[in-house]
Amino acid sequence: MFLLLGVSAAGSYRNGEAAVQARPGFARASSVVWSRSPLPTGIRALDSLIGGLTGGAVHLFSGDPECIGWLVHHLLVVGSARGAVLYMNNTDYYKHRSELVPERLAADAKAFGIGFSTVLERVVSAAAYSKERQAAALGALERSLEERGGAALVVVHDISAFRGAGEEGSAEMDLVASRLWRIASERGVPVVVTSRDLRLCSGLIASVAKVVVECRRQGKGICATLVRHPERETPASVSVQDHCIGGGDQLGRITPPFRQSYQELLASLRGGYLGLIRSPGGKEAFEALVREAWDREFAAMAASGIPMALDAMNLTANVSNRGEIEALKRSFSGLVARIAELESRVAALEMPG
Repeated sequence: MFLLLGVSAAGSYRNGEAAVQARPGFARASSVVWSRSPLPTGIRALDSLIGGLTGGAVHLFSGDPECIGWLVHHLLVVGSARGAVLYMNNTDYYKHRSELVPERLAADAKAFGIGFSTVLERVVSAAAYSKERQAAALGALERSLEERGGAALVVVHDISAFRGAGEEGSAEMDLVASRLWRIASERGVPVVVTSRDLRLCSGLIASVAKVVVECRRQGKGICATLVRHPERETPASVSVQDHCIGGGDQLGRITPPFRQSYQELLASLRGGYLGLIRSPGGKEAFEALVREAWDREFAAMAASGIPMALDAMNLTANVSNRGEIEALKRSFSGLVARIAELESRVAALEMPG
């Protein structure tokens, strides 16, 4: 049924369109879909390429995982400005991990003037850690969709994460694809699906996706190529670099510099958390951590590869505390030995001569 309703090639789309236009009084359902007001991606160059995210349509973005990860974070923030965003993360813990980085979401939220708490409240997530769990994860989001009465956007991150040799994982992808098509069609919500490689996607995903975009690294930016679109000429490409919120730094680095994250987090802690500490000596202890652990070991934290500054700071604080404990143990052992020596001397002096 989906192969009949979906359009898998520009030629079949044009032939079907011509047949409908030849019958007065009839209009294609697709023409109704594409007349809806799209959801902007927030990236001007990308919007000029695809015309935004259309409600009722499935959009497939594939390519470099780092580029796709940046795009996913960006879309979650943009979508949350309109309402609830349903996010399904397909992540193979041992091979191809895809994860959300709170600091990246916070940076995008700040750039768009959206409260980070709003993003956290509106993004509803479910994760699949195997191909067998994909249907269950999507089911959880479908229930949330029913409870909320709708959503502004649905994002499925790395749908082909569990594609193996031959057709392994294809059946599970097909099941997810059919349900995503139904969500888009019945709810009129834009659906975004991502993959590391178009060749890993099942045939049904390729069929139901009306808009297909390939992303690849290009210098410090991203080259986005429109592969399929029912109303635009393809192929067409744009460079996403200076046109995006945050400029080239956000694209070139993908995550904010660690020093920036660290300094902003310190300022936030001093502005809120520190002022509410009630334990005696708590503020002094915090500043001692800054001086003696975090500032001193900044280079180690920056090189740790830990994406969240707070996690790196916690690790460093624990290492520093452990070092203090070991130093105290050595000092205590020395004192114990010294006391034992003094006790021996006292005992010798007390012995009758």
